[in-house]
Amino acid sequence: MKRIFNLAAMTMVLVLGITSCRPEKKVLGPKANQIDGISTQWILSRVDQIDVNVQLAFVESDTLRNVTEAYIDGAPMEISFDKNGSYTITPGAGSSLFKNTTGKWAFDNDEYPSYVHFDAASPTENSMKMIRPVRPQDNFLVLKYNKICGGKRTVSYHLTFNRK
Repeated sequence: MKRIFNLAAMTMVLVLGITSCRPEKKVLGPKANQIDGISTQWILSRVDQIDVNVQLAFVESDTLRNVTEAYIDGAPMEISFDKNGSYTITPGAGSSLFKNTTGKWAFDNDEYPSYVHFDAASPTENSMKMIRPVRPQDNFLVLKYNKICGGKRTVSYHLTFNRK
């Protein structure tokens, strides 16, 4: 009887020990609002150039080159996104990639954006791909600009902005 009691007690201790070692389940919380994440002022801090015509590259990063020093030769441009859908660009190095200094912006999808459209449905429409989502706590915004020449993409730029 004493042996059965000891065996049951040891089993109970073993089961409690195993189950108590499991990590606690974490709750993610509410989904980050992408409009809140982008709605602030951003400063251009890095420019990477990608040669899209290289045939031997397996991935885009094989042809990526940091051209920040050559591209930002003075005060960098700043861009400000408002929640109401308007943007303002403070001219500086890099602002030539944008057709207007003020206008309207919109995501292609407000919950899961892939592109930022500038001045959509106008003759000066310009769309840039978002390299990664931007949440309110993120300090970087990375946009991809494709330079088109003769209807073909000739070069791409990754524009990295820091939150001001």
